Amino acid sequence: MSLHKKLSQRLIDALNKAKTYTSLILSAALTVLLIFTVYWRDLEILANEALSAEALSYILLIPFLIGYLFYQKKDLVKASLALDKLQKQSKTKYLDELIGLSLCLMAFLLYWYGSYTFYPLEYHLLSLSLFVAGLVLALFSFNTLKILSIPILFLIFLVPLPNEIMYTLGGTLANFNTQASYVLLKAFGFPVTLSTSYGAPTINLATSTALIPFTIDLACSGIYTLIAFTMFAAFLAVIISASSWKKIVIFPLGFLIFDVLNILRITTLISATVFFGEEIAMNIFHTVAGLLLIFIGMMLTLFMSEKFLKIKIVSKTNNVPPCSRCKTNRETSGSFCSNCGRFINPLKKLPKFFWSKLILLLLGFSIISLSVNAPVFAIANETIEVSSTWEKATNILPQIPQYKLTCIGRDVEYEQLSKQDASITYVYIPTNISTPVVYLLIGVASSLSNLHSWEVCLITWRTAQGQYPLVEVLDSRDIQLLGESIIARYLVFKDVDQNYTQVTLYWYERATFKIGATIQQKYVRISLIIILTKNQANYQQNENFLLDFGREIARYWEPIKSQSLISLGVFAQQMLLVVLIAFIVTTKTTQYINEWRKRTNNLKIFNNFASPKDKLVLQTTVELSKEKRTVTTEDINLAIRSKAGKFMKLESLIEHLNRLQEYGFIKREIVSNHNKPLLSWKSLMNV
Repeated sequence: MSLHKKLSQRLIDALNKAKTYTSLILSAALTVLLIFTVYWRDLEILANEALSAEALSYILLIPFLIGYLFYQKKDLVKASLALDKLQKQSKTKYLDELIGLSLCLMAFLLYWYGSYTFYPLEYHLLSLSLFVAGLVLALFSFNTLKILSIPILFLIFLVPLPNEIMYTLGGTLANFNTQASYVLLKAFGFPVTLSTSYGAPTINLATSTALIPFTIDLACSGIYTLIAFTMFAAFLAVIISASSWKKIVIFPLGFLIFDVLNILRITTLISATVFFGEEIAMNIFHTVAGLLLIFIGMMLTLFMSEKFLKIKIVSKTNNVPPCSRCKTNRETSGSFCSNCGRFINPLKKLPKFFWSKLILLLLGFSIISLSVNAPVFAIANETIEVSSTWEKATNILPQIPQYKLTCIGRDVEYEQLSKQDASITYVYIPTNISTPVVYLLIGVASSLSNLHSWEVCLITWRTAQGQYPLVEVLDSRDIQLLGESIIARYLVFKDVDQNYTQVTLYWYERATFKIGATIQQKYVRISLIIILTKNQANYQQNENFLLDFGREIARYWEPIKSQSLISLGVFAQQMLLVVLIAFIVTTKTTQYINEWRKRTNNLKIFNNFASPKDKLVLQTTVELSKEKRTVTTEDINLAIRSKAGKFMKLESLIEHLNRLQEYGFIKREIVSNHNKPLLSWKSLMNV
């Protein structure tokens, strides 16, 4: 029976505790819902990319890392809310809300502008940190924003690197690592040769039966593991207790370790082929080596950081026992101990004003998201049916008058290499020989990362390895193909070796394909190409022709077009962005100047008419602020005793400190002690 009573009492206590924090949980859930209301399309695409593409698989860890960082700050946020409630209302009562809304609007403008570029997903996700920062400032205060600044900045890791940057870094690494592995293999007497004349660098291993090529492409370059390590190192630098220079050293240390391990991985793989054969080396060593590289690299980085940099990865928190006043303040429902600054009683309920702001923001941003048409990619309105095989699926393209549509081939080898579902080439042959032939390339894949841009294949990958580009770019720019629905890239380049000029117009879409009984949503890259062997200098005359052709293709796919209720041109967006930045800078500057004037005027009066005790308290607080990061009321009283020979009464000391805060000489702030909040006094002046 006693056991039953104990269980019942525990259940009642748990329910009471749940009721206490219901408002906090609900507010967090609604805030997350508000973010998803604006960014759900982008986050959906990002999740698909992370699940489909090896290059972005590290993104799957980011929600857990960010969640942990936010969880770490929960007590500091509660303390900040309690401090905001204690602060007296100032003339600039709604300043944080105004600046927060301005930041949110700036995020919307960046989001909107990104939709007019060829990299909409990157711009949209880049605006996420700015939007969340504005949201925190509008809902809470600047103090809360400072506390959550690191987790909010960590959201930047959600932005995928553009393919051009990824291939530039990966190509440089592949070239260096291949040459280093080649030197090692040669030193050990292996029969290898190095080839870097075309494509990815390749080490050729001569065996008794054949010449086995080992191509070091993007996946083998080590760029994926280095990006994942950068995220891990940033997370590590945030959670550990160490000096700034030690945290910075973690990054080059880890880069060096991972690069050396990747060189050894390539060397080991080729060596294993000699001793065990190509099949065992590729199926066992190649698969296991990648996982081992990440695990060993992380462990070595942690070991070296702890051994040589003396960084404690897991540090013990020093639990300072409560002071004699903590119990009294807890019984009187005070949020902080008036003596030691310990946070003892969190707020049980959030103020009504907070809920009003949250509901208004949720409604307002929902309306704006519906009013502003800024899709990441155009989405085909109808299901595109592939009637038989891809090679015979000419029904997915329109029949254009005076042109005959023919499928001329499917590149199965390239599909396997690039992990695409289909890579098909069609041709529109004109009945009039004076009209140019138009080639149409369609790439279909589950992941956007597998649909490389033309610039990556022809230029970026080559230059990253210190080689000349395969082509000379004559023109490259973004073009609105169907208003706001589709942004295409117009690219003209000349192949000097083969003496032809290629005019290309390509864009990306999302479409639902029905292949037999299977219905799947895929990403599509559509490329229209005109190849000029004569009159190459007059390539400009083909631009409008190719644009009209592209519009016919795009209209046939019937992208979903929802007309924006609000429409701003790029120039208007830029001007509005400048106005918002000017407003924020002007507002904060004006606030600082007003506070400085108030402090200066009060100081003149204070020096002439203040009591000796007021001057003693101010001087003591200023001196302690220079010596210590955390200055509690107890610290100030101890310093006063060493100067005056006796303690001040705690109530009298607090009264003096509050008066000095009203004058603008000092202020209360929340200080983190191993993520545990303390109420500290900070000097705003020198005396």
